[in-house]
Amino acid sequence: MKFKDNVPIYLQIKSLINQQIIAGKYALGAKLPSVRDLSVQLEVNINTIQKAINELVQEGVVVTKRGLGNFVTENLQIVDELKEQLINQTIGDMYESLTAMGLDQGEIFYYLKIYLAARMKKNDNSSEN
Repeated sequence: MKFKDNVPIYLQIKSLINQQIIAGKYALGAKLPSVRDLSVQLEVNINTIQKAINELVQEGVVVTKRGLGNFVTENLQIVDELKEQLINQTIGDMYESLTAMGLDQGEIFYYLKIYLAARMKKNDNSSEN
């Protein structure tokens, strides 16, 4: 994984795990790879991985079972709230970037519609092949 210089690595790892949970790579109650395995996989110090996992545990997204490892929570409400939070954060970041460029809400909506239409067309064309 390529990390950004302006964001602490443990936060980027935390975000990656959150995204994987939301996307269904790790289902509710699923066992996460060990801290050591994640460290090797992501080429990051074990302590950095552990810091990310500890925050996920504090937030209730991950549950540690002593002697067994780390597991995704079985609480669907927590995962749904996480999904909503990440979506709002992503859209908020996009909105801030576009308004900083001088676009108003109408222009943002216009360009978003164009973008989505192009993406849908591209997806339709790739599914035909």
